[in-house]
Amino acid sequence: CITALYEAAKKGHHLSHIARFTLTTFLVNIGMPTEKIIDIFRASSDFNERMTRYQVEHIAGERGSRTRYKPPKCETLQTHGICISPDSLCKGKLHHPLTYYQKKLKDFK
Repeated sequence: CITALYEAAKKGHHLSHIARFTLTTFLVNIGMPTEKIIDIFRASSDFNERMTRYQVEHIAGERGSRTRYKPPKCETLQTHGICISPDSLCKGKLHHPLTYYQKKLKDFK
């Protein structure tokens, strides 16, 4: 799911609010710097530097309530039609994109 969102954003495809929120929260939580996250959205036809920076910094807990948001669970992504082509790891075993990422990272090492 996240890879598809990442690729779509880099290509400038339109992403829904929940898709942008999901991608941003995921990237924040794996440690991607704010500037790199903002750069991912530059290709979008509706890109607005000020708005994007505010949203990314807010999601990262650098502004506003100082709450660092987590990505939605897989169930929520499925409800919104964001979960695309779930693999065997997704089906019944893992229920969160960050858990999936950690498992894949561990298997990769």
